[in-house]
Amino acid sequence: MQGVGPGSVLAGRYAVTLRTAEGPHHERWRATDQTLERDVVLVCFPSTASVTAATLDAARRAAGLEDPRLVRVLDVGTDQDVSFVVEEPLTGSVTLAHLLVGGGLLADEVRRLVGESAVALEKARHRGLHHLALTPDCVLRMPDGAVKVRGLATDAALADLDGAPDDLASRVDAVGLVRLTYAGLTGRWPAAAPERVPPAPHEGLEPAPTIVGGLAAPSEIAVGVPTDLDLICRQTLADDAGPASPGDLANQLAPWPHEAPTTDGATAIGLPRPVVATSSTRVLPGLEPETEEHRGAHHLATAGAAAAGAAAAIGDRVGSFARAAADKAAARAAERRAAHTEGFDGEDVALHDALEGGGNQQLEPPVPLLRHPVPEAPSRTQARIALAIVGALVLVALVIGVQNVMKIGRHDGPATAPAVTPSTAARPSPTASATSPSPSPTKSAAARTPIEITGGTGFDPEGHEDQGDAKARLAFDGDRDTQWQSRWFATDDFNGSRDGVGLVLDLDERARISQVELVLPADQDVTVYAADRASLAGAQKIGKVRDKSGTVKLTAPDDLRPASKVIVWVTKAAPAEAPNRFRAQVSEVVVR
Repeated sequence: MQGVGPGSVLAGRYAVTLRTAEGPHHERWRATDQTLERDVVLVCFPSTASVTAATLDAARRAAGLEDPRLVRVLDVGTDQDVSFVVEEPLTGSVTLAHLLVGGGLLADEVRRLVGESAVALEKARHRGLHHLALTPDCVLRMPDGAVKVRGLATDAALADLDGAPDDLASRVDAVGLVRLTYAGLTGRWPAAAPERVPPAPHEGLEPAPTIVGGLAAPSEIAVGVPTDLDLICRQTLADDAGPASPGDLANQLAPWPHEAPTTDGATAIGLPRPVVATSSTRVLPGLEPETEEHRGAHHLATAGAAAAGAAAAIGDRVGSFARAAADKAAARAAERRAAHTEGFDGEDVALHDALEGGGNQQLEPPVPLLRHPVPEAPSRTQARIALAIVGALVLVALVIGVQNVMKIGRHDGPATAPAVTPSTAARPSPTASATSPSPSPTKSAAARTPIEITGGTGFDPEGHEDQGDAKARLAFDGDRDTQWQSRWFATDDFNGSRDGVGLVLDLDERARISQVELVLPADQDVTVYAADRASLAGAQKIGKVRDKSGTVKLTAPDDLRPASKVIVWVTKAAPAEAPNRFRAQVSEVVVR
C-alpha cells in the first residue's frame, strides 16, 4: 500500500515495523506508539476509498464499547493517503484459522470459542453494533486461553457490507457464528448456505462438501460431533432456521468450559503455556508471534499421523464423508508440522548432543536393586500356640450356633390383635346416614377434586424451539423438588425475540376447570389459560400473577367453558445465579 511500510511514521506517532496480514480491502501492520511507548496494531486502508468514511465511523463507535472479548480500538486517523484504525496488540494469539490447520478441534473447545464470541457480539448488538463479516481469522485465542473477536463493525464497513437492518444483521452474525462452529468441528468452511449475505470462500480452509439437499452435516464428515451442535448446524446452514441472534446461539451452546483444553484436538499437540514474547520470538507470515514454547510442539506431531491411521480404520462407519476426511488427516498433520517448523533450522537435537550440553554435573549412583526379605518359618512352639487359638475360636462359634438353633419355633408373646374385617369397617352407620345427608355437588366441592394431567410439552409458538419438552413431566409428577425449565435466555424478556414461553398440559378428560395451583421456584410473570388446542388463539384466561414465587392459586371465572388442556404462559423469566441467564421454571401444576 502506498504511504505505509517498515520505517514509516503515521500521524507523527505510529512507527510502522512489520506487515502481518493483507486483505482485499486493508493491510494489518505492527507498529509502536511513540507517544505512549507501547506496541499497537494498525489496520490501514486508502483514504480515498469509497468505504473510508464509513469504516472510520464504525471504528469510533466500536471504540465506545468495552468488553474483554472484543479487541479494543485505541485510535483512528488519516495521514495523507492512508487512513488507519489503531487496535490493541494481541501478542502470542492464534487465530481460529490457524488452529484448524490440522483439522477440527475438540467439541468443548469449539463450544467455548464460539460461545464467548457470541456473548461479546450479543452485547454489541444491544448497542446497535454488528460484525457482519465473521471468518475464522476474526476469532483469536490468547496464550492464557482467553477469546478475542476483532473487526466488529469495521470489517463489514471495509467490505461495504454494513447498512443491513438490525434484525437481518443479528441473523447474519448468528449464522456467521454457526459457520465458525461448523468449521471448528470439521476443519472445513461452509461457504454455501441459504443466507442473503453469503460468505466468501476461506483461503486457509477447504470448502465443506455438499450433498443432495444441501450442506453435509458435521457428523457426516467428522467423528464425535455432539448431537446438539450437529443439530444447530443442520438447522441453520441447511434448513435456514436456527438462532436469530448471537444471544440465541449463546443460550443454545451453554454451558461451556471456562478454560482452554490441554491439547488442540486436531493432532494431539500440547498447547503452550502462557509466555511472554522475547527477542527469540519468530514471526510467521500473517500470524501473531510464535514463541519458543510453540517450537517444541512439532516433536509431538507424529501423534497426528497415528490418529489419522485410527480414523482411516473406522472411516466406513462414520458417515459418507468420514472416509475422505480420514484419508486427508495425514496430509493435514504434515501441514501442521510444517506450520510449526516453518522458519526453523529443520534439525532435531541428537541425544548425545543434548547430553553433552548438560555439562559435567556428577550424578548420584543408582540405588542397588535388592530382593524382598523372605520371612522365616515359624517354630514348633509358635505353631502350637496358633493352632490353640484357632481351635478356641471354632468352639465359641459352635456354641453360639447351637443356641440359635434351639430358639427356632419359639414365640416371645401373643400375636397382634386381629384385624377388622372389611365388611365391618365398610358398613356405614344407620344413624349417620339418616342425620348427615351427602353434600351436593357445589362449586367448592368440585374445586377440591384434582383433574389428572396425562402429558405435557414445552410451548414456544413464536420461536418454534424446544423448550424443555423432555422435562415437561416434572411439572406434574407430584414432586415439588423437581421442575420443568425452558432453555436459557440472556434477558428476562427472552432476548426480546418472543412474548413468552411455557407449557401445554393435557387433561385426562374435557372438564370445567375451577382452580389451578402453581408452584413457582422463583419470581416470574405467569398467565394460565384453558384451551382445547396448543394455541393462545381462542384460549380462555384463568388468571395471572406478576413477580410471584412459591405456591400460587388461581381461581377460574364462573363462565369458564370446559377444556381439555391447560397452558401455563411465562412472560417474564426467572433469573439464575449466573449473570445474564434467565429461563422459565415451574415446579408443580395441580388442576382442579
